Amino acid sequence: MANDMKSGFGYIIPAAGVVGFVIALLLGEFLASILITVLGILVWFLYMLVMESNIPKQMGNMIILFGVMLAIGIFLGFGITQNLWGGFEFEAEGSILSLVILFFAILTGLNFRNQQNVLTSSSATNTSNLSKDDRDFVMNAINQVQGSNTTTNSDPKVIVVKQEIPNKIEDSKKEELPSSNPYSMNNNPYFTYPPDYYYDEDDYDDDDYEDEWDDYEDED
Repeated sequence: MANDMKSGFGYIIPAAGVVGFVIALLLGEFLASILITVLGILVWFLYMLVMESNIPKQMGNMIILFGVMLAIGIFLGFGITQNLWGGFEFEAEGSILSLVILFFAILTGLNFRNQQNVLTSSSATNTSNLSKDDRDFVMNAINQVQGSNTTTNSDPKVIVVKQEIPNKIEDSKKEELPSSNPYSMNNNPYFTYPPDYYYDEDDYDDDDYEDEWDDYEDED
C-alpha cells in the first residue's frame, strides 16, 4: 500500500513534464522544451531512488514517451530552420541527432517492457504451480516468522549449561568397612579373654590329679 502511494505521487512529476513540454512547443521555445523533457525524466528517477519505491510497470512506456518528446524538441530546435522566404530547411545534424535519440529511447523502453513481462510471467507460473493448500501453508509460515521477529525482544531467554560428568565417582574410592557380627566371640561380654586362655598347659588332666592324691595318702 505504501509503495503504491509513493508510485502514485511520483507520476505527478512526469505529468508535469509533459504539460510543460506542450506549453513550451506552443510558445515556440524549443530549447525550453528540451530542458523540461530531460529534467522531468531525471527528477522522476531521483524521486524513485530517494523514496525507494518499486519500479512501475509503465517504466518502458514512460521512457519511450520522453524519448519521443526529446527527439521532437531536438528536431524542431536544431533539425529544421526557416529561410528568408518563409520556407523551412532541414538540418542534417539536428535530424540525425533526433533520430539517434529516438532509436535508443525506443530500444531502452522495449527492453524494460520485456523485463516486466518476463517477471510477471515467471511469478504467475510459480504461483500457478502451487495449490491452494500450499499457498495457505506458505502464507501462514511467513506470518509466523514475522510475528516471532516482533516478539523476540519480549521472549524470556533460557541459558543451558552443560556439566561434565566426572570419570570416577569419589564415593566409589572409599572402601567399605567389613560388617561385624554381634554374636561373635569377640563381642560376647562373658568371654573377656580369648578361649585359649582357659585351656592352657597349666590345666591338669584327670590322670595327673589321681596320681597326686595317691601320693598324699601314702605320706599319711
